[in-house]
Amino acid sequence: MKLPAAWLIPVCGVLAASHASAWEKYGIHSAYPAAISVQINPSQITNQQLAAIKDAGFEYVRFGTRPPVSDKPQDFSELLERLRKAQLKPIITLFGGATVWMQPKRMMSTTMTPLDAADNFSRFALTTLNQYADPNILWELWNEPDNPTFLKPGMLQTGLVPAIQKICAALEQQKGGARKNIFGFGFAKLPNLQPKIPDDKLLAISLQNCLSGVSVHPYRKIPETLADDASKSRELLHKYGKGELPMIASEWGYSNFTAARDQGGQAQLVLREYLSTVFAGIPLVNIYQWQDTGPDRAAREQNYGLTDSSGQVKLALPALKHLLGKLKDTQLAGSEKVGEAYQLVLNSQPGASAKRSVHVVWSSAARPGGGFSIPRNKGQRCVISEFYPQQGDKPCLEGAASVDLNAGPSPMAVTLYD
Repeated sequence: MKLPAAWLIPVCGVLAASHASAWEKYGIHSAYPAAISVQINPSQITNQQLAAIKDAGFEYVRFGTRPPVSDKPQDFSELLERLRKAQLKPIITLFGGATVWMQPKRMMSTTMTPLDAADNFSRFALTTLNQYADPNILWELWNEPDNPTFLKPGMLQTGLVPAIQKICAALEQQKGGARKNIFGFGFAKLPNLQPKIPDDKLLAISLQNCLSGVSVHPYRKIPETLADDASKSRELLHKYGKGELPMIASEWGYSNFTAARDQGGQAQLVLREYLSTVFAGIPLVNIYQWQDTGPDRAAREQNYGLTDSSGQVKLALPALKHLLGKLKDTQLAGSEKVGEAYQLVLNSQPGASAKRSVHVVWSSAARPGGGFSIPRNKGQRCVISEFYPQQGDKPCLEGAASVDLNAGPSPMAVTLYD
């Protein structure tokens, strides 16, 4: 059954039509309904690649750093200047070092205690945070503390929590200077926002003292399930009276390794990943990642890139670029879910040169299903856009009172101009 667009659910609270400005006080600036970032390798990224990233529509890039083996911290001044020239903003993740990282025992000092590790990490984090004054930097403390690969469970209460206490206390004393927009902690087990421990002290101390919001890594088979998980996760923020804080998706992507999917499957999922981020009311998503890390098509970890290991563009990149082009200078006005079919309605942001509304429809099902009927005014300019397998725009049927679309796994959009 075709469903009229008038049945859309209006977006409320911090997700209302003015949401773009609401997130700016936390350092999240975007021309889109959700800010868009991509993961890079900071030691290998070239100026040509940065230009291609900007041309594709990305606004941020994410990379990480960790405590150095020597006393000299890594210097990103040159890279940050290159990002500024490329008109890209950084998301910098502060990873843990050898004593709290899951490293072989031979690499760990036998005399260092968990509190020594906490001191080391807090010194590293504060030194790095204070080294760069750029207010456009979004900082992320840690990476997946609920994943034993990145934090030995026994080091949570005895190492990471004391480190965060030290960092928060130091930042509290620095109030009055330039604001640091800090997100924690790259949780990997959405909807949980805490490792499995007797209490949630990690969030309690950080939300109270020094976080601008939380960050999550919502990897999943079906992108649309993010909305329910995000709603459950926000309940914990409300528990601490911090329900207004943003929750960003700082790492999320889809690999096209042989056993899972081809490039076409990756392209559809990346498009739905971005749209599901908007649907869930998450103000920023970082797509993992820009370039494949190796040529082995059978290796999952080597094939998350939007370009392959030689730099050749994969199918997801032009599809995403075309989608971003249609959504630029818009903000979320309403959303609807009917069974496995979804619709977003986006209106022009204040000050946009072209006044328009964009209706994006898609489905989480493998085959086209639920339909949407989008009414239009007589004589109103109307364009239908496709994003995969090809990118293109065509005029709507002349004289028709509405545009009828069946939602499928490849999203489509209808743009109505005032």
